[in-house]
Amino acid sequence: MKTQIQAGGPRMVNIGGCELGGHTRIIVPLMGSSVDVVLGQIDALAGQPVDMVEWRADAMIAAMTGTPVNEVGATLVEAGRTVAASCPLPVIATIRTANEGGLAQLNDEDYAHLVGLLAAVFPAVDVEIMREDAPGIIAAAHRAGAVVVASNHDFDQTPDDDRLTEVFQLMNRGGADILKIACQAQSPFDVVRVLGAQVWARAAFDRPIIAIAMGEAGAITRLSGSHLASAATFATVGEASAPGQMTAKQTRMMLDLVG
Repeated sequence: MKTQIQAGGPRMVNIGGCELGGHTRIIVPLMGSSVDVVLGQIDALAGQPVDMVEWRADAMIAAMTGTPVNEVGATLVEAGRTVAASCPLPVIATIRTANEGGLAQLNDEDYAHLVGLLAAVFPAVDVEIMREDAPGIIAAAHRAGAVVVASNHDFDQTPDDDRLTEVFQLMNRGGADILKIACQAQSPFDVVRVLGAQVWARAAFDRPIIAIAMGEAGAITRLSGSHLASAATFATVGEASAPGQMTAKQTRMMLDLVG
């Protein structure tokens, strides 16, 4: 992993009043096929040690399969405004596609269009870096006023070190504010490599990094804390969005121990 390390203090990114890049933040996914389900999940957050949420809009998109994209977009905007107004925590809006373990089946054009609509509603959006013209999607989201989390997911394996480096470099060149990878860990060696990539990327690109090894073997990456450059981790209050997630209370307890 070779790139020039930037000088200066660590860069922080603010999402709706919550800063990433210091102490590890806890993010909880909201996954529901209807607004009412998502609002119920928001109610369940009361009293939970959660810093922000990720609205997985792909669950709602999947429930509208076969609907013209303009109608899907109008529904998402209306739903998004309700979610944003009802949630007391900052929200990252995410459309996770089937290519990366999600529920939405979208071509590149429709994906870019829908992410752009959400960027005008929420303080932050997720952009899959392997999408066609991901840098253009990121730039459009910035113009709409949203922070961008660039992401890449591999539910089959942990890529080799060169590939991990390449993915982070793509995200950096694309102009994302926060860089996130999640890979399926097959062994403890995969876990160590993911943690090493996280530490390296934080130093190399001076922006918040989220690197997760999914599955039982990778559970420690969800609890690695800020000393290993983890900007945020994902936990559950109800339904999990990826293998290996622990409850928000379990995660908070462990993060308080490791710092």
